[in-house]
Amino acid sequence: MAVNVYSTNVTLENLSRHDMLAWVNDCLSSNFTKIEELCTGAAYCQFMDMLFPGSVVLKKVKFKTNLEHEYIQNFKILQSGFKKMGVDKV
Repeated sequence: MAVNVYSTNVTLENLSRHDMLAWVNDCLSSNFTKIEELCTGAAYCQFMDMLFPGSVVLKKVKFKTNLEHEYIQNFKILQSGFKKMGVDKV
């Protein structure tokens, strides 16, 4: 079960797009070159599966896509993972 975190002051510094992308690539062993590549939702599904194994079916996630309806499908898969783990909308 997930625990919702409403506010945190872990760091006072703002990360640049480059720093954030480097962190994502390091965590997922991926090779994203632009922050816009995260818009497919696939990386978020990978994070969800990494944090809560089995919460999303990665076989259903479209990793190499440029089609909006497949992005939407990826986010629906992510949403079902959130529901499965009891994550609320805030």
